[in-house]
Amino acid sequence: MKTDNNQQIRRMLLVRVFLLPLAVLLLVCGTIVYFFAAYSSRQVKSELVRIATDHRNLINQFLNEKTAALKFIAASFPLDQLSDKTTLQAIFENLQSQSRAFFDLGVFDANGNHVAYAGPFDLVGKSYAQADWFKAIQNREVYISDEFLGYRRIPHFVIAVRKRQNDDETWYLRATIDTYYFNNLVENIRIGHTGEAYIVNRDGILQTSRRSGGRVMDRDNDFTATRGERSQHPVYFSHGSLMTRYIYASVPIDQTDWFLMVRQKMADAYAPVALSIVISLVLLAVAGTAVTVTGYWMAAGMANRLRLADLETHEMRTQLILAGKMAEVGEMSTGIAHEINNPLQVMMSELAMLQSVTADIEPALVEKAPDELDTLKDCTRTIRLQIDRCSQITQGLLNFSRKSDNVREPVRFQTFVPQIVKMVDQRARVENIRIVQKIESDLPDIPSDANQLQQVFLNLLNNAIHALRGRSRAEIRIQIYRQADELCISVADNGCGFKPEELEKAFMPFFTTKPVGQGTGLGLSTVYGIIKGLGGEISLTSEPNAGSEFLIRLPLEEAGSSLPLHAGQPHKSDLAQCG
Repeated sequence: MKTDNNQQIRRMLLVRVFLLPLAVLLLVCGTIVYFFAAYSSRQVKSELVRIATDHRNLINQFLNEKTAALKFIAASFPLDQLSDKTTLQAIFENLQSQSRAFFDLGVFDANGNHVAYAGPFDLVGKSYAQADWFKAIQNREVYISDEFLGYRRIPHFVIAVRKRQNDDETWYLRATIDTYYFNNLVENIRIGHTGEAYIVNRDGILQTSRRSGGRVMDRDNDFTATRGERSQHPVYFSHGSLMTRYIYASVPIDQTDWFLMVRQKMADAYAPVALSIVISLVLLAVAGTAVTVTGYWMAAGMANRLRLADLETHEMRTQLILAGKMAEVGEMSTGIAHEINNPLQVMMSELAMLQSVTADIEPALVEKAPDELDTLKDCTRTIRLQIDRCSQITQGLLNFSRKSDNVREPVRFQTFVPQIVKMVDQRARVENIRIVQKIESDLPDIPSDANQLQQVFLNLLNNAIHALRGRSRAEIRIQIYRQADELCISVADNGCGFKPEELEKAFMPFFTTKPVGQGTGLGLSTVYGIIKGLGGEISLTSEPNAGSEFLIRLPLEEAGSSLPLHAGQPHKSDLAQCG
């Protein structure tokens, strides 16, 4: 039942103190991670659109510059001058000196006939009446074509300008743009490891090559497949698995049917975001695990401490009951001692009378019955000896159980300690324990409470006897000596000793190493309190199976210097001899 209760307490502490706050923390952190991921995703899209827009502006500027150059030539030279090959070649070389983007330059009449040409091919006299670009230029001033093969059979695109001369004559100026130059311009962009830029027309035909695969005039299947997504938002995602999907940004190019496509693999584009999220989740997992383990460990520790506190409370109740019983025993001892003292007083009176009668009849018995007289005297002496012994025992019981105030009177340790030893000497002999006393002879009397000191010595001696029970060569050593301004009292034995974990609790109330029912655990705590109350210090050194030593240090204040003594006043320690 107690085990179930401890587990319930442990679970309650774990859930209420650790898991609930941890759940709230994880929820907050998860929310932060979610919004961070959403914000980072928007930033990735915005950055891709920004790059596409900036690159689109660069391409528009390029096309506008080339268109403006052709318009300027058409406006500056009449048809007859441009039809001259030498003049056209000079104009073409001048254009190339300004930009290597121009590949060739040609002049066409109203019927689409190639009347003049400057470039690497032989195209003069060719008819372009059915060419798509020629049909398209009929209805506009400027036309930029898609990539086509033409007579040269290689992909290229042209910029054509229509010129109306004298209101009745129309002719056309056309320039071919270097495909490689234009490709380098479009592809000159780096986004991560997989980012690239290319141009497609409205039908999904590549107008520039694609770095990841795709030649000019190939079909871009992703462009066709994502037509619906592209129409709704300039940023969209391709179809497929996560590792092969792309994120696209699509922006139209002015004066053309082209779209600049900037794309990057999702795994590459979102790698920093994914790494941040993974690190955050790992840290949350590690922190959550650490908090859970720590919480479980702390909850188990707190549950154990509560269980120990419950056990200590229960033990304290038991010890208090025992202490009460001991108090009752002390009161009973006091009553018994008084009851024994009464017949002892009667016996002392009768013995005095018997001694008086013996003294009266002694002259008559000396000659008639000397042996009987000696026997009678021996009997009276024996009776007196036993009465004195009983008186000492009862007086010891009264001194031990008496509750008195802390009254300091001169104590002479040279006589005080031997008297206390006598009280336990008989018990020590029964246990085959030798008590050795070594007391310096020149110790001064010090003011102290004899009753409390007697209780201290009796507790220490009784503990030593218990520790020596059943051991061979058992010995208790009592040493009293002076050291500087302190009186040192050492009570040592070669008994069972204390374990290291027991030393810290030796002076705690209700702590005992004796079996259940043989000790209250109040002896050493009482000793500690008495010594502290007398202004001294007590320490314990011990080793298991080697013995223990209690060292008491009392302030050495000679009695004559602090207490005025009346003439003939007996020592408190000598009162125990009185019957």
